[in-house]
Amino acid sequence: MKTHYLLLAAGLLTALSSCHKDKEDEVIINEIHVDTTVVYSPSFIIENKEEVTTDIRPQFLQKGDKVAVCAISNAVSESDVSEGEETLKNWGLEVLEASNLYAQDSRYAGSLKERISGLQEMLDNDDVRAIFFARGGYGAAQVLPFLDWTKFKKSPKWIIGYSDVTALHITLNNMGYETILGPMMRGFNKDGESVEMLKDILFGDLKGVSIEKNSNCIDGVATARLVGGNLSILYSLSGTAFDINTKNSVLFIEDTGEANYSVDRMLLNLQQSGKLQEIKGVIIGEFIGGSQGSDLPLNEIFAKYFSPLNVPVIYGVPNGHDTQNYPIILGAKTTINVSGDKAEMTYSMTAK
Repeated sequence: MKTHYLLLAAGLLTALSSCHKDKEDEVIINEIHVDTTVVYSPSFIIENKEEVTTDIRPQFLQKGDKVAVCAISNAVSESDVSEGEETLKNWGLEVLEASNLYAQDSRYAGSLKERISGLQEMLDNDDVRAIFFARGGYGAAQVLPFLDWTKFKKSPKWIIGYSDVTALHITLNNMGYETILGPMMRGFNKDGESVEMLKDILFGDLKGVSIEKNSNCIDGVATARLVGGNLSILYSLSGTAFDINTKNSVLFIEDTGEANYSVDRMLLNLQQSGKLQEIKGVIIGEFIGGSQGSDLPLNEIFAKYFSPLNVPVIYGVPNGHDTQNYPIILGAKTTINVSGDKAEMTYSMTAK
């Protein structure tokens, strides 16, 4: 064993002695010039992962349908959700509440068992056509291994939420189901336009999103499955059974309260795991509440990772943790078009 370690150490010293830096951003390893600014090839981690080609769209809502409000992350009070529930009722929907909705265990909306049971009951209820989540925070990933999707698959329903609910979006999008990244019950009505857009989608009017093109956008057109959500959650699920499948996709990201170096670290993970090399386009939502420190500004960090990919980029879609939260349909075939003075995303009107 000791001899083995000595041989490893000798090999490492030889390797280090054969490496030197020739000029900025270029490393020479055994006389092979390596440009460290290039994007790596897809890694072994996902190169054998199959592309998700299934696109299952739940039925659109009609007046009189039953919908549920569930909580699998941070605890909420009745006052947190009452205004949002009233809006759903005004849409002509009947609102059911999960059994654990107002429970509390530490930061969570009840114990793990209570949160699993509360959601599972609504997933299994054939009469429930959509599930709205109460709020984000932390805890959604904890329930993932325990959920049974058998009845859901027979009667798919819309899943609506953002932030921590990204864990559910990834899980269902990997299975080929469409979900909605958008407003949750807590603060549901803080932006009327976002809520109306959500209503339009749920009742069958698949309007896309269009913004004025800015200097951080990159021109181009791409059509692919839309995936993503909160960047921190994508990062936290990396390497797990619920890791995001980005093969031939358009990637959406947003976040809140993350320092610039942290955003860089999470994007580096996506790059070095080969996920960025699989995408056909990028949509960047809102990144708020962070801090720059001595790091690059966010737009330059994004450019560092996305510009070398030669794919279209929409920068600044108002989806995330700020006041506006335009809903987007994850898992859906989506076309992004960045040209002229517009940057637009539109959905396929039919699902597979």
